[in-house]
Amino acid sequence: MNNIKLITDSSCDLPEYIMKKYNISVIPLNILFDEDSYLDGVDITKKEFYEKMKNSTNLPKTSSPAPDRFVKEFHCEEDNIIVISLSSGLSSTYNNALIGKNMYLEEVGNKRIEIIDSKNGSMGVGLLVLAAIKMIEKGKSIDYIVDKINKDVKNISTYVVLNTIENAAKAGRISSFKEKIVQVLNLKITVKVEDGLVKIYSKARGDKKSLNKLIDFIENEGVNASEKILAICHSNALDKALKFKEMVNNKYNFKEIIISEIGATIGSYSSEGALLISF
Repeated sequence: MNNIKLITDSSCDLPEYIMKKYNISVIPLNILFDEDSYLDGVDITKKEFYEKMKNSTNLPKTSSPAPDRFVKEFHCEEDNIIVISLSSGLSSTYNNALIGKNMYLEEVGNKRIEIIDSKNGSMGVGLLVLAAIKMIEKGKSIDYIVDKINKDVKNISTYVVLNTIENAAKAGRISSFKEKIVQVLNLKITVKVEDGLVKIYSKARGDKKSLNKLIDFIENEGVNASEKILAICHSNALDKALKFKEMVNNKYNFKEIIISEIGATIGSYSSEGALLISF
Protein backbone atom coordinates (compact mmCIF):
# COMPACT_ATOMS: atom_id res chain seq x y z
CA MET A 1 0.00 0.00 0.00
CA ASN A 2 2.42 2.65 -1.31
CA ASN A 3 4.92 2.11 1.55
CA ILE A 4 2.46 3.68 3.99
CA LYS A 5 1.29 1.88 7.12
CA LEU A 6 -2.09 2.90 8.51
CA ILE A 7 -2.79 2.55 12.23
CA THR A 8 -5.90 3.33 14.27
CA ASP A 9 -7.27 2.33 17.66
CA SER A 10 -10.19 0.16 18.76
CA SER A 11 -12.57 3.12 18.97
CA CYS A 12 -12.70 2.89 15.17
CA ASP A 13 -15.75 0.77 14.42
CA LEU A 14 -15.08 -0.01 10.78
CA PRO A 15 -16.31 -3.53 9.94
CA GLU A 16 -13.68 -6.20 10.56
CA TYR A 17 -13.65 -7.30 6.91
CA ILE A 18 -12.40 -3.85 5.87
CA MET A 19 -9.68 -3.90 8.53
CA LYS A 20 -8.47 -7.30 7.39
CA LYS A 21 -8.71 -6.54 3.66
CA TYR A 22 -6.43 -3.53 3.95
CA ASN A 23 -4.25 -4.83 6.80
CA ILE A 24 -5.05 -1.90 9.10
CA SER A 25 -3.29 -2.15 12.45
CA VAL A 26 -5.68 -1.63 15.37
CA ILE A 27 -4.30 -0.76 18.79
CA PRO A 28 -6.79 -1.81 21.49
CA LEU A 29 -7.91 0.35 24.37
CA ASN A 30 -8.31 -1.27 27.77
CA ILE A 31 -11.82 -2.16 28.96
CA LEU A 32 -12.20 -2.36 32.73
CA PHE A 33 -14.96 -4.16 34.62
CA ASP A 34 -14.12 -3.55 38.27
CA GLU A 35 -10.84 -5.45 38.79
CA ASP A 36 -10.94 -7.25 35.43
CA SER A 37 -9.13 -5.71 32.46
CA TYR A 38 -9.56 -6.67 28.79
CA LEU A 39 -8.00 -5.56 25.54
CA ASP A 40 -10.85 -4.27 23.38
CA GLY A 41 -11.52 -6.69 20.52
CA VAL A 42 -8.71 -9.02 21.64
CA ASP A 43 -9.68 -10.46 25.03
CA ILE A 44 -13.36 -9.63 24.78
CA THR A 45 -15.73 -9.75 21.79
CA LYS A 46 -18.53 -7.25 21.21
CA LYS A 47 -21.12 -9.88 22.12
CA GLU A 48 -19.28 -10.75 25.34
CA PHE A 49 -18.89 -7.06 26.19
CA TYR A 50 -22.59 -6.24 25.90
CA GLU A 51 -23.56 -9.33 27.86
CA LYS A 52 -21.08 -8.49 30.60
CA MET A 53 -22.17 -4.85 30.71
CA LYS A 54 -25.82 -5.91 31.01
CA ASN A 55 -25.00 -7.98 34.09
CA SER A 56 -22.57 -5.53 35.67
CA THR A 57 -23.51 -3.31 38.61
CA ASN A 58 -20.81 -0.77 37.87
CA LEU A 59 -20.12 1.14 34.67
CA PRO A 60 -17.30 -0.32 32.58
CA LYS A 61 -14.38 2.05 32.15
CA THR A 62 -11.81 2.52 29.44
CA SER A 63 -8.15 3.44 29.55
CA SER A 64 -5.82 4.40 26.72
CA PRO A 65 -3.16 2.13 25.26
CA ALA A 66 0.31 2.80 26.65
CA PRO A 67 2.84 4.56 24.38
CA ASP A 68 4.91 1.38 24.02
CA ARG A 69 2.02 -0.29 22.18
CA PHE A 70 2.40 2.34 19.48
CA VAL A 71 6.18 1.93 19.50
CA LYS A 72 5.74 -1.78 18.81
CA GLU A 73 3.56 -1.02 15.75
CA PHE A 74 6.08 1.52 14.47
CA HIS A 75 8.64 -1.31 14.13
CA CYS A 76 7.38 -2.29 10.69
CA GLU A 77 8.58 -2.54 7.10
CA GLU A 78 6.95 0.69 5.94
CA ASP A 79 8.91 3.96 6.08
CA ASN A 80 5.79 6.14 6.34
CA ILE A 81 3.18 5.73 9.07
CA ILE A 82 -0.16 7.46 9.61
CA VAL A 83 -2.03 7.08 12.91
CA ILE A 84 -5.67 8.22 13.11
CA SER A 85 -6.81 8.24 16.74
CA LEU A 86 -9.86 8.70 18.90
CA SER A 87 -10.56 12.35 19.77
CA SER A 88 -8.06 13.88 22.18
CA GLY A 89 -11.06 15.46 23.91
CA LEU A 90 -12.39 12.01 24.81
CA SER A 91 -9.23 10.04 25.51
CA SER A 92 -5.47 10.33 26.03
CA THR A 93 -4.91 7.85 23.17
CA TYR A 94 -3.80 10.66 20.82
CA ASN A 95 -1.30 12.02 23.34
CA ASN A 96 0.06 8.54 24.04
CA ALA A 97 0.53 8.02 20.30
CA LEU A 98 2.59 11.24 20.19
CA ILE A 99 4.69 10.02 23.12
CA GLY A 100 5.15 6.68 21.34
CA LYS A 101 6.25 8.52 18.20
CA ASN A 102 8.89 10.48 20.11
CA MET A 103 10.08 7.32 21.86
CA TYR A 104 10.48 5.52 18.55
CA LEU A 105 12.23 8.39 16.78
CA GLU A 106 14.70 8.78 19.65
CA GLU A 107 15.44 5.07 19.48
CA VAL A 108 15.46 4.57 15.69
CA GLY A 109 14.79 7.91 14.01
CA ASN A 110 14.45 6.87 10.38
CA LYS A 111 10.70 7.04 9.64
CA ARG A 112 8.01 9.58 8.84
CA ILE A 113 5.26 9.22 11.46
CA GLU A 114 2.12 11.39 11.36
CA ILE A 115 -0.38 11.34 14.24
CA ILE A 116 -3.84 12.71 13.40
CA ASP A 117 -6.43 13.64 16.03
CA SER A 118 -9.78 12.59 14.53
CA LYS A 119 -11.71 14.79 17.00
CA ASN A 120 -14.31 12.05 16.70
CA GLY A 121 -15.20 8.52 17.77
CA SER A 122 -16.54 5.26 16.37
CA MET A 123 -17.30 5.52 12.65
CA GLY A 124 -16.34 9.20 12.74
CA VAL A 125 -12.82 7.79 13.06
CA GLY A 126 -13.70 4.96 10.68
CA LEU A 127 -14.66 7.26 7.81
CA LEU A 128 -11.32 9.04 8.08
CA VAL A 129 -9.50 5.71 8.04
CA LEU A 130 -11.54 4.65 5.01
CA ALA A 131 -10.68 7.90 3.20
CA ALA A 132 -6.98 7.33 3.92
CA ILE A 133 -7.24 3.75 2.59
CA LYS A 134 -8.67 4.97 -0.71
CA MET A 135 -5.98 7.62 -1.13
CA ILE A 136 -3.22 5.11 -0.39
CA GLU A 137 -4.72 2.80 -3.02
CA LYS A 138 -4.56 5.64 -5.54
CA GLY A 139 -0.88 6.14 -4.81
CA LYS A 140 -1.22 9.56 -3.18
CA SER A 141 1.78 10.87 -1.23
CA ILE A 142 1.81 10.95 2.56
CA ASP A 143 1.85 14.77 2.44
CA TYR A 144 -1.31 14.79 0.31
CA ILE A 145 -3.08 12.22 2.51
CA VAL A 146 -2.26 13.92 5.82
CA ASP A 147 -3.33 17.33 4.51
CA LYS A 148 -6.61 15.93 3.13
CA ILE A 149 -7.45 13.96 6.30
CA ASN A 150 -6.79 16.99 8.52
CA LYS A 151 -9.26 18.94 6.37
CA ASP A 152 -11.79 16.09 6.47
CA VAL A 153 -11.65 16.05 10.29
CA LYS A 154 -13.59 19.32 10.28
CA ASN A 155 -16.29 17.95 7.97
CA ILE A 156 -17.28 14.70 9.71
CA SER A 157 -20.61 14.84 11.57
CA THR A 158 -21.47 12.25 14.22
CA TYR A 159 -24.75 11.88 16.11
CA VAL A 160 -25.71 9.24 18.68
CA VAL A 161 -29.25 8.42 19.83
CA LEU A 162 -29.00 6.87 23.29
CA ASN A 163 -31.54 4.18 24.07
CA THR A 164 -30.85 4.59 27.78
CA ILE A 165 -28.89 6.99 29.97
CA GLU A 166 -28.21 4.25 32.51
CA ASN A 167 -24.45 4.39 31.97
CA ALA A 168 -24.40 8.16 32.32
CA ALA A 169 -26.28 7.79 35.61
CA LYS A 170 -23.87 5.08 36.81
CA ALA A 171 -20.99 7.42 36.00
CA GLY A 172 -22.58 10.11 38.17
CA ARG A 173 -23.07 12.52 35.27
CA ILE A 174 -26.87 12.40 35.50
CA SER A 175 -28.83 12.05 38.73
CA SER A 176 -30.88 8.92 39.33
CA PHE A 177 -33.96 11.17 39.59
CA LYS A 178 -33.39 12.56 36.07
CA GLU A 179 -32.78 9.04 34.81
CA LYS A 180 -36.18 7.96 36.15
CA ILE A 181 -37.89 10.96 34.52
CA VAL A 182 -36.29 10.10 31.16
CA GLN A 183 -37.45 6.49 31.54
CA VAL A 184 -41.00 7.43 32.50
CA LEU A 185 -41.34 9.86 29.59
CA ASN A 186 -39.55 7.45 27.20
CA LEU A 187 -37.21 10.25 26.15
CA LYS A 188 -34.35 9.44 23.80
CA ILE A 189 -31.35 11.72 24.17
CA THR A 190 -29.30 12.55 21.06
CA VAL A 191 -25.71 13.67 21.50
CA LYS A 192 -23.39 15.14 18.88
CA VAL A 193 -19.62 15.14 18.64
CA GLU A 194 -18.56 18.79 18.35
CA ASP A 195 -15.00 20.09 18.56
CA GLY A 196 -13.90 16.65 19.71
CA LEU A 197 -16.32 16.57 22.64
CA VAL A 198 -19.71 14.92 23.17
CA LYS A 199 -22.57 17.34 23.81
CA ILE A 200 -26.29 16.82 24.35
CA TYR A 201 -28.00 17.92 21.15
CA SER A 202 -31.72 17.12 21.39
CA LYS A 203 -34.44 15.04 23.05
CA ALA A 204 -37.37 13.16 21.53
CA ARG A 205 -40.07 10.87 22.88
CA GLY A 206 -39.73 7.30 21.63
CA ASP A 207 -37.65 5.57 18.98
CA LYS A 208 -39.69 6.71 15.98
CA LYS A 209 -39.41 10.43 16.74
CA SER A 210 -35.72 10.15 17.62
CA LEU A 211 -34.93 8.41 14.32
CA ASN A 212 -36.98 10.97 12.38
CA LYS A 213 -34.91 13.68 14.05
CA LEU A 214 -31.74 11.97 12.84
CA ILE A 215 -33.11 12.16 9.31
CA ASP A 216 -33.71 15.89 9.84
CA PHE A 217 -30.16 16.37 11.16
CA ILE A 218 -28.77 15.01 7.90
CA GLU A 219 -30.87 17.51 5.96
CA ASN A 220 -29.87 20.35 8.28
CA GLU A 221 -26.20 19.65 7.61
CA GLY A 222 -26.84 20.38 3.93
CA VAL A 223 -24.72 17.47 2.71
CA ASN A 224 -24.56 16.30 -0.87
CA ALA A 225 -25.55 12.70 -0.13
CA SER A 226 -24.52 11.39 -3.54
CA GLU A 227 -20.90 12.29 -2.71
CA LYS A 228 -20.95 11.02 0.88
CA ILE A 229 -20.65 7.71 2.70
CA LEU A 230 -23.12 7.26 5.55
CA ALA A 231 -22.02 5.05 8.43
CA ILE A 232 -24.70 3.55 10.67
CA CYS A 233 -23.44 1.96 13.88
CA HIS A 234 -25.45 0.20 16.55
CA SER A 235 -24.93 -1.09 20.08
CA ASN A 236 -26.25 -4.64 19.74
CA ALA A 237 -29.31 -3.28 17.90
CA LEU A 238 -29.05 -4.44 14.29
CA ASP A 239 -32.81 -4.27 13.66
CA LYS A 240 -32.80 -0.57 14.55
CA ALA A 241 -29.85 0.07 12.24
CA LEU A 242 -31.56 -1.71 9.33
CA LYS A 243 -34.77 0.22 9.96
CA PHE A 244 -32.89 3.50 9.89
CA LYS A 245 -31.09 2.50 6.69
CA GLU A 246 -34.50 1.97 5.06
CA MET A 247 -35.64 5.39 6.26
CA VAL A 248 -32.50 6.99 4.83
CA ASN A 249 -32.89 5.26 1.46
CA ASN A 250 -36.43 6.61 1.20
CA LYS A 251 -35.14 10.18 1.35
CA TYR A 252 -31.46 10.31 0.37
CA ASN A 253 -29.16 8.78 -2.21
CA PHE A 254 -25.89 8.28 -0.34
CA LYS A 255 -22.94 7.06 -2.37
CA GLU A 256 -22.58 4.18 0.08
CA ILE A 257 -24.03 3.08 3.40
CA ILE A 258 -21.94 1.05 5.83
CA ILE A 259 -23.53 -0.73 8.79
CA SER A 260 -21.29 -1.69 11.68
CA GLU A 261 -21.49 -2.41 15.39
CA ILE A 262 -20.31 -0.08 18.14
CA GLY A 263 -17.45 -1.74 19.96
CA ALA A 264 -16.59 -1.77 23.64
CA THR A 265 -14.61 1.50 23.63
CA ILE A 266 -17.58 3.65 22.62
CA GLY A 267 -20.22 1.16 23.84
CA SER A 268 -19.00 1.68 27.42
CA TYR A 269 -20.62 5.11 27.27
CA SER A 270 -23.38 4.75 24.68
CA SER A 271 -24.91 1.69 26.40
CA GLU A 272 -26.83 -1.07 24.61
CA GLY A 273 -29.44 -0.10 22.03
CA ALA A 274 -27.75 3.11 20.86
CA LEU A 275 -27.68 4.16 17.22
CA LEU A 276 -24.83 6.24 15.84
CA ILE A 277 -24.47 7.87 12.44
CA SER A 278 -21.45 9.51 10.85
CA PHE A 279 -21.18 11.19 7.46
